[in-house]
Amino acid sequence: MDTQTYPLNALTQRPMAMYHSWDSQNAWLRQIHTHNYLFVNPRTAEANGFGDGDWIWIESPINKVRCMARFSEAVEPGTVWTWNAIGKAAGSWGLSPKANESQKGFLLNHVISEELPPCEAGEHMSNSDPVTGQAAWFDVRVRIYPAEAGEPEVTSPQFKPQKRVPGQDPKRGKWQAFVAGAFRKKAKIQE
Repeated sequence: MDTQTYPLNALTQRPMAMYHSWDSQNAWLRQIHTHNYLFVNPRTAEANGFGDGDWIWIESPINKVRCMARFSEAVEPGTVWTWNAIGKAAGSWGLSPKANESQKGFLLNHVISEELPPCEAGEHMSNSDPVTGQAAWFDVRVRIYPAEAGEPEVTSPQFKPQKRVPGQDPKRGKWQAFVAGAFRKKAKIQE
């Protein structure tokens, strides 16, 4: 691994509220975990030329992701960190295609290789925990840099919105619509 080109360690973990997938549907938890940031030490951010809240790119040898940065002294200077399981594809989970989870939420999964580099143990070794099969989220090397002015202020990559699955009724009862925020239009709040 070229640690000069990719000098930072990227870490990710699930927030406690998102360990079970059904929590992604909880309207109250969605207000708390509506999107995630890449947490960066302020000195690391300054050295890479961006500010708190700026849109940045995080890039590994296999891919890159556009996201928002948030400064944190709790993150070591050689490390970047984020919550996982917040970003969702547009339209997934029955969410609006413009939901924050798809517009501002992101997954580091896009920068993590599925296989380890070839070595004496073999050419095609899974990049996962050998006991649990869990993806290896603790050994990703990355670099970060500011997004260009004029780039869309949404996460990247973006995918075509998912279609509703059979049985998902697009209309909700009034009490459900209120809880889920469907009265936003009536209150003239834009999505």
